Amino acid sequence: MVALFGVALRRESEEMTIERRESRRYLTNLPVLLSFRERDLEGYCNNIAEGGLAAFLPEPIPSESVVSLKFVVPTYPTELHVRAVVRYQFGFHHGLAFLSLSEAERLAIRQFCSELPSVRA
Repeated sequence: MVALFGVALRRESEEMTIERRESRRYLTNLPVLLSFRERDLEGYCNNIAEGGLAAFLPEPIPSESVVSLKFVVPTYPTELHVRAVVRYQFGFHHGLAFLSLSEAERLAIRQFCSELPSVRA
């Protein structure tokens, strides 16, 4: 899957289908720690939404991989520990969808996003 202009494109066989994003994305620059196959990779998140985030990592992680993320948002008192699935990988850029967020964590991300500029799509 490739994201272009706020729309996700997924290759199914030889045709491309368009998927609209579920929530608006917001620009940020947060350090993230991703754990995959018993390795920790330090990267940074360049945009975030209630449903997930985009991150640059030092090496590619295959699409559909389930990973663990650790990151901090100023609107939550402790570090977030979240499971996510890699929805797309394009070079070192990855789109990750959250799999496990409590309502308190979701609210904290929503509040944090309200303070950020949105990604124009």
